[in-house]
Amino acid sequence: MTTSQGQRKRLPEHPSEENLRKQAKRLARDEGLQLAAAQRRLAIEYGYKNWTELMRAVSPRSVPLIPLRELVAFPLEVYPIYIGRPKSVGAIDAVAAGSPILLVAQRDATVAAPSPADMYQIGTLGVIVERQRQSDGTARIVVEGRKRARVTRFVFDQKFYQAEVEEVADTERIGIQAFDVGLSRSDRGDRAHALIRSTQSALNDYVNRKRTTIPQLSTRIREIEEDPSILPYVIARHLKIEVAEQQALLECVSPIERLEKMLGYLEAAN
Repeated sequence: MTTSQGQRKRLPEHPSEENLRKQAKRLARDEGLQLAAAQRRLAIEYGYKNWTELMRAVSPRSVPLIPLRELVAFPLEVYPIYIGRPKSVGAIDAVAAGSPILLVAQRDATVAAPSPADMYQIGTLGVIVERQRQSDGTARIVVEGRKRARVTRFVFDQKFYQAEVEEVADTERIGIQAFDVGLSRSDRGDRAHALIRSTQSALNDYVNRKRTTIPQLSTRIREIEEDPSILPYVIARHLKIEVAEQQALLECVSPIERLEKMLGYLEAAN
């Protein structure tokens, strides 16, 4: 997505092509514009270069899907996954190199043939970086999570699992580098800074108490400094917390609230 200069409108949580077309027609009527000009202006107001980009952003897209048992996949994390169900194997076979695949947790891991009702609505779009087919028909893949996505429609009645999805972005971005050079910060910035420090302190206490380590944490310090909102993701996969709690972290679109949740988990574990 390409943003325009200055203040821009924010798309609703569940944007639709039909609603945006109505907005463009209303704008054209109210301001005496050609429809194409009204569409372009509306697209720019929402932060897109043109109408085509805006339509592409809000149009549901269908991607292959893998239902996960006892695992919630987070953005920017890498997961080895063993695939046994024929429809899941079909899903990875349907993914071209570099194309996205959706990872969504099951509500009940004991369900062998899940229906849409057995699935959470929020998952993670990822890219398969390694795949190996086994002689018994199963497969092993390594997936790198990229972006959070919401399922608008499950399609489970085909040869492989798939779903129509829309990306789900965070409501804001937080950083900590500015806090260390004496720049002014808002009350919300103060809160974020304090949460980051508290989470880091609670994590150190947890590691020392449990005599354990968080693999790769030290190698991702720079990445976390640039975007502290991913810290809960890095930690969560190594904590013994329930799938429902991990899912709550994934579904949280506020980085500050996500840090608060992780801080609560760490303090409870300590």
